[in-house]
Amino acid sequence: MKLSYSYLLLLGSAILPTALVQAENQPDNATELDTVQVVGEQQPYFEKSNRTALKMESDDLKTPFSTTIINSVILEDLKANTLEDAYAYVPGFSRSGTGANSFTIRGHSADLQNIQVDGLPGLASRFGSPVTANIERVEILKGPASVLYGWMDPAGLVNIVTKKPQAEQNTSVDVTVQRYTDQGQNGIEGSIDSTGALNADGSVLYRLIAGAEASDSFRDDVDTDTQYLYPSVSWLPDAQSRLDIQLEYTKQNRSADNGLFTINNDIDSVADIETYYQEKGDFDNDEGYGVAIAYRNDISDSLATNIKWRSIWHEDERDLYENNKVNDAEQTLTRRNRHQYNERQYHFLDANLEYQFGSVIQHQVLVGLNGGYEYRQYDRLAFDTKGAEVSLQNPNYTGAALEDDPGSFRQWDLNTVGVYALDRMAINEQWTVLLGARYDQQSGDYEESFKDKDDERSENETVSDSTYNAGVVYSITPEVSVYTSYAESFNPQAIPSFDVNGDQLDPETGEQWEAGIKFGRHDGRLNMNLAYFDVVKGNIAEEGSSGEDELIGEISSEGVELNLQAQPTDTLQFQLGYTYTDAEISKAEEKRDDTLGNPPGFAPQNTASLISRYNHPQLVLGGLVGASIGWKYEDKRFTDEESKKRVELPSYNVLDMAFYYEVENAKYALNIDNVGNTEFFNGGSNDTRIYPGDPRKVSLSARFYF
Repeated sequence: MKLSYSYLLLLGSAILPTALVQAENQPDNATELDTVQVVGEQQPYFEKSNRTALKMESDDLKTPFSTTIINSVILEDLKANTLEDAYAYVPGFSRSGTGANSFTIRGHSADLQNIQVDGLPGLASRFGSPVTANIERVEILKGPASVLYGWMDPAGLVNIVTKKPQAEQNTSVDVTVQRYTDQGQNGIEGSIDSTGALNADGSVLYRLIAGAEASDSFRDDVDTDTQYLYPSVSWLPDAQSRLDIQLEYTKQNRSADNGLFTINNDIDSVADIETYYQEKGDFDNDEGYGVAIAYRNDISDSLATNIKWRSIWHEDERDLYENNKVNDAEQTLTRRNRHQYNERQYHFLDANLEYQFGSVIQHQVLVGLNGGYEYRQYDRLAFDTKGAEVSLQNPNYTGAALEDDPGSFRQWDLNTVGVYALDRMAINEQWTVLLGARYDQQSGDYEESFKDKDDERSENETVSDSTYNAGVVYSITPEVSVYTSYAESFNPQAIPSFDVNGDQLDPETGEQWEAGIKFGRHDGRLNMNLAYFDVVKGNIAEEGSSGEDELIGEISSEGVELNLQAQPTDTLQFQLGYTYTDAEISKAEEKRDDTLGNPPGFAPQNTASLISRYNHPQLVLGGLVGASIGWKYEDKRFTDEESKKRVELPSYNVLDMAFYYEVENAKYALNIDNVGNTEFFNGGSNDTRIYPGDPRKVSLSARFYF
């Protein structure tokens, strides 16, 4: 869908008069208003506590792990419609592609299990990053998190905390238009968020969030259409109990896009960033439904129970001529005819008890049961036919030149159950000690068949593992603490992954050592976390000399991470992040010795970011005026660890700016992303897929309150 420039003019002409009318209707006693409140006072970027690190409310200064929180204030200032718009402002993050889990943390890649919703797995979309309309905040735990959250890679956990019904009646409507200035491509997005009480005593609450987006990419023939709906209700029978029931529906239809490609692995050889190599009409479509139920009961001052359930039914389909092989001499790209339909289901439970006891040593104990069922179905309707070459600079599209040669049909039924326990002990006012342990067992059934030949395969395997974490915090003062911690993770190998004896390979493992210092001023205006980390991912399966898989590979990373948040005045605040990461392939099979010592894909040594907002301390035309800047830097990165396949992506600096105008019942924002129109690349795979970052984009948004 192509959106004309008239969308911008139409919406702009609608918003501007509304803003001026509301400004004129503001009361004239601005001076009197200044005497009872501070004009321009900001809501902070900093959150003092979170529940993700320990699955219990936890003061950051007393927690021996690194966490970063993207709260609603940051999301709103950035006008982040999807989570990937905010990832660059998280220390240690690097994007690696366009999918929901296309990122690395501290040099390690993420699995879909590494991004969860309210502490449980299962995303309603896979091809794109989650939309933010239903997100209250995102709590990011760095490093292995298996003790509390089950199997995953050791990168860390991205926990999306969703919006819940509120007692106070409030309805807001958001409208945003955007334009890529050089390409002339536009987009429009609108949403509504309404919440309040359904009965007189406020014991039953509701929330309804709905929206849609239609946008044209800066890349030729690429567009996206998204619709979402998030209804929810809450029941509060008394002050100690709360039951939340949430439904969700997400649908995304987008043009399939594998990005650019290089000649001789040289990034300088890529074509213009608008160049498109798939066929017109190729698509990646996502659709998902979900239901989540959460119940909490504070039985007493020392005992509480939490029960959560999440179910997701998801399907996606892609039909495209995908980038397959680069022909360096001819400067052409061989494409593969791929048509694939996938289904996934997630049905997961987490139930735990929090219990506090002790007089001399105060214990805060958490014991829980966690697990569920996951179904995967991958149907390759077309996969094996290759050809339909296109040239680097001037691709001549071939149309349907390749036959639909089907591939395999595969399905997995995975059942996982885990039990965990955690004890945080306050030895005295200075010392806090944490110990945690978990045992998991996963059983899986695998079936594979082929549409073009009589060949079937089925396997059934069971794996188990135990993981542990521990930490010590010493509070030097009430505002300064030092800590050290250890954490483990595990991730079962895909079924089937057999050794030379025909046995299923042991799970991948991860471990992290971390030490750091934290500072948090009592009024929350200055907060700092400086951490050293050492993360190792082991038991990586590679084909050994026998021709069978062996647990040979290992990826190591260590570095230093800084997160600083400050609010020097009521009207000015900023957040600064920096990470140095030294990551490498530390063990590999002899046939892959060209990877030894190389960094894994998308593990830059240096990343840095800054976001800052300033509000003018006096009213202008009866409203608040503010501005923000955002700066992002990434060092050079590689698209793969193998020397013969990888492409070096150059470092980049990107500057974003925004201007705000707010009156009593409305907020307006003008965001300019990539002010300098810097060309950069933020994802890819080998030399066949290189994803360019967004060029300069201007967005005009309005939020109206009713």
